Amino acid sequence: MDSSSSLTLLNPNFKSLFYPKSIAIIGASKNLIGGSKYYFALKSSGYIPHEGKVFLVNPRVSELFGEPVYSSISDIKIPKPIDLAIIAVSAKIVPKVLLECNNQVKFAVVYTSGFGESGNMELENELRAVIAKIDTRVIGPNGLGVLNPYAKLNIYPNWVLYEGNLSWVAQSGGTMARLYMCLGPLGIGFHNVVSIGNAYGISITELLSHFYNDSLTKTIALYLESIPNGREFMDLAKQITPKKPIVLWKGGQSERGSKATASHTGGMAGSYDVWQAMCKQSGILLADHFELFQDLVQVAYVRPKLPKGLRVAILVAGGGIGVEFTDTFQKQGLIIPDFDDSTIEGLSQLLPSVNTNFKNPIDLGEMGYDPRLFEKAFLLVLKDPNVDIVVFVREPERFEIISELLRIPDAQKATVESLTRIAQQTDKPIFCNPSMNKDDEKAYAIRHNFQITMIQAGIPVINYMLNIPKIILQLNNYRKFLDRQSTSNSA
Repeated sequence: MDSSSSLTLLNPNFKSLFYPKSIAIIGASKNLIGGSKYYFALKSSGYIPHEGKVFLVNPRVSELFGEPVYSSISDIKIPKPIDLAIIAVSAKIVPKVLLECNNQVKFAVVYTSGFGESGNMELENELRAVIAKIDTRVIGPNGLGVLNPYAKLNIYPNWVLYEGNLSWVAQSGGTMARLYMCLGPLGIGFHNVVSIGNAYGISITELLSHFYNDSLTKTIALYLESIPNGREFMDLAKQITPKKPIVLWKGGQSERGSKATASHTGGMAGSYDVWQAMCKQSGILLADHFELFQDLVQVAYVRPKLPKGLRVAILVAGGGIGVEFTDTFQKQGLIIPDFDDSTIEGLSQLLPSVNTNFKNPIDLGEMGYDPRLFEKAFLLVLKDPNVDIVVFVREPERFEIISELLRIPDAQKATVESLTRIAQQTDKPIFCNPSMNKDDEKAYAIRHNFQITMIQAGIPVINYMLNIPKIILQLNNYRKFLDRQSTSNSA
């Protein structure tokens, strides 16, 4: 940790927020799109029945879904304090409901929108004033709330609870759901997930401090459109990133996007150039669109080695794709070096000269799909002193026919086992691209299962080739940041 930082890490107690033993749904009704969806989400995830209890609150209804409904959170039949209240009432009465929660509810999620993001500044000011004076801590408004697979705390009915060590905060509920539902099926699990909305109460920096102190959280992902205090955020991130990587997708990068930000969460986006500089100085991995963000989070979760430079070896089975990769990588600022003579000599002895090329990018030809030859070729390339990183292509749709032609019982299993050994032996990062050969249901399932297996082996699979150089550049910046921190701390 950088002892010279001006900001001290907080240690907020959010146990009742992420592991609530009692929940009140204020605004529960027959409308299953509103607050009642939380009831069915908790029921489908197994929170109900649970050691805790869920209380439905609505002054206009006496019973819902076979459960009693209370007229107010103040009802004496509701035991106090309630750990978590979910508020889904009309915007104009949210301040009144929060005042009733004071001294009775520890944490509240305000699902309701219609404040500053809608131009209603008078109501926003009223709500901010209430939040500032009550002891109930507030998530939102205009957010979906909190998800924690370990506590069976869910926000949508029948969502799978993907347990893991990624914690994730988004100022967009849809974006929060998108990342969760895209990464979870790949075997990348979550601890705490927060849709923070306008963030009038609990701040991004408080959540970051919590994740830093949380032993289950190993990686942090953020989608932010705005933040009140950029300097505080940067100083805090600078303390966290040497221990736990932070991946950020910054929404509202263009002039038009900044205006959209104001209407979405009511915040000011700020210059994207400033955000880029801030991330570089604080060790944050930065993405500018969802697909890159998803891949960067996968990389941070898998934790490959960090590159010591930008010299990339490209290892493929097909000349055309090697040219494509070379063009793309060089345009993005990566270096495609010549190999040492010993590497070329070793490859030429290993593989026939027919349908192959041993210069960078390497075309191993059809024989390169033999897992045994591929492993030997890969290790030769990794030993080359001119190589910092290896990017390789394995097309999983081909494994079935390779198994038949080479009489290998399971070419995919043999390939993954060899790649696992390679990843464990080298101190250089390796990245796989599966290079889609066919786009039908069977081919998609094969690629999907291959990616799951590779992630389990600790090897990132980047489906969109254009993302690979961007990821490498971000990891190189991260490595430089860590080097600077190490030098500063040892001085």
